[in-house]
Amino acid sequence: MLFSALWSNLSDDFQHPESTNFNDVGEAVPVEQDNHIDEGGLFFEQEHTDKIENLSKLHPSPQLLSKLKEIYADRVDPMMKILHLPTFWVAVSNALRHPDNIPKSLESLIFSFYLVTISSLKEDECQSLFGLSLSTIMSRYRVATRQALINARFVSTSNLMTLQAFSIFTVCVRNTYRCDTLYILSGVAIRLARKMGLHRDGTFLGLPPFETEMRRRLWWHLAHVDCRTADVMGTKPSPEISNGDTQKPINVDDEELLPDMKKLPSERNGITGISLCLLKCEIMETLCKFADPYPTDLRWEMLYNPDISVARKDGLIDAVEDHLEKKYLRYCDLANSLHTFISVMIRSAVCKMRLFAHNIRQFAHHSAKATQKDHDVAFFNAMKLLEYANLIQGGHMGVDKYMWQIGTSYLWNTMLYLLIEVRARKTGPDVERAWQLIAIVFTRCPQVLEEFTGSVYVALGKWTLEVWDSYIAASKAEGLLEPVTPDYINEIREWQRLKAESEAAAKSDKAEARPVTRHSVGIEKFSYADYLDTGFSESQYFPNLFSFETDPNQWLQWEQMVAEQGFPN
Repeated sequence: MLFSALWSNLSDDFQHPESTNFNDVGEAVPVEQDNHIDEGGLFFEQEHTDKIENLSKLHPSPQLLSKLKEIYADRVDPMMKILHLPTFWVAVSNALRHPDNIPKSLESLIFSFYLVTISSLKEDECQSLFGLSLSTIMSRYRVATRQALINARFVSTSNLMTLQAFSIFTVCVRNTYRCDTLYILSGVAIRLARKMGLHRDGTFLGLPPFETEMRRRLWWHLAHVDCRTADVMGTKPSPEISNGDTQKPINVDDEELLPDMKKLPSERNGITGISLCLLKCEIMETLCKFADPYPTDLRWEMLYNPDISVARKDGLIDAVEDHLEKKYLRYCDLANSLHTFISVMIRSAVCKMRLFAHNIRQFAHHSAKATQKDHDVAFFNAMKLLEYANLIQGGHMGVDKYMWQIGTSYLWNTMLYLLIEVRARKTGPDVERAWQLIAIVFTRCPQVLEEFTGSVYVALGKWTLEVWDSYIAASKAEGLLEPVTPDYINEIREWQRLKAESEAAAKSDKAEARPVTRHSVGIEKFSYADYLDTGFSESQYFPNLFSFETDPNQWLQWEQMVAEQGFPN
């Protein structure tokens, strides 16, 4: 697929063959369309404004467009390498000369480009560029992109450009749409891709090298998104992912790819614009090895697979760590923010694999007990994961500009694993270090302390207090100085007090308990009292931490809470 003038000049009859029928002699006969039928709208969540009549009015000025291009190339493109920027920029420039006559597929892709670039902005950056709040601009361009996709008939499309636009859109709404909605949208994208044959490598279909490479980029991006969304939902990814033969994209920069090239350049080691995306491919391929004999189940949970010995798991992880070291890590220039970010992501991925391979969860399914080595590996790798997370959130070497694409579900899982191990260890220098890391997480994620907007936060607050109290008791028993209680512990206790008061009030007057907050704000926050009114029960939702080692149902319950809270993946 090319973003060249050849594609831009095709009429919409050819760009949208699904909108045209052909009679017996091959003459095009337009399909009668009912403007009131909008099947695409069924897949999108409700917006304050559902339709924009004239999208051409939302194209930015040339000066603003230039800045958006720079931002996209710097912080978006490396995170989701599905466009070929040199040809895309040409297509955008040509299209904006006649903004009222842009082909529908290209228009949807252009607006997806606007939206994803805006998604990566911080509040002050948005104010500087647009003169309006980030929430206002996000809403405006989210609605516009949705309308552009509907105009391009994305649900029935066979156009690669439209599918690229749709895939970018689904990334942009991760923090807006519910997780189960994203799961459905991901499935739609995978089915569209399969309909287009993206699960088959272009070399087997006789396609040109450039088109083959662009199809590979899009297919693997969609596959990774589907795997991650399914992982958060606690279910299997689409089986279509494992039933194809599409090869990984090659590790080269865009400048090495040309639309009219006769053969692809040789792949090389080192960091390129697509290296971060290739890391995701490498991880998926590794998960396939753990999924044996269930090749379609590409979930991180497969590292718990009891059919594979711990020694075998460690061997597979050692092998992929060595491979990633030789192909990427040894070429990292830590003065470069992208290189630093890729380095952290690689080391985090390896830590996560080791944590899962030795996690006590796998022992809850059978009579065997976790060894001390398993506990040690889980404990120290959980701490490393929090260290890497804090490094990124702290903006080390400017890597915080990539935070717009980093979800939080892994963070809360890691917190749970660490709390389980800290409670068992009681005291010591490593435990002190763990508490320091937990404090940084609570500081960097104030929503845990300020809102308690869901059961995951409530559960983590409850467990954190339990483990802290156990830490204090153990320190006293060993004759150690009592640790100074950090602010976040005091804040969690305050929430517990407010919860108890709300519970007492609810029982006394049998009226709907009002949400109680510590601060005077204009928006009511979802408090513990809301759970009391909806049948919430601590004993039902929040088991004792020790039960995780022996009861697999507790893990399923925890995963359900994470999925229902709808954290971005």
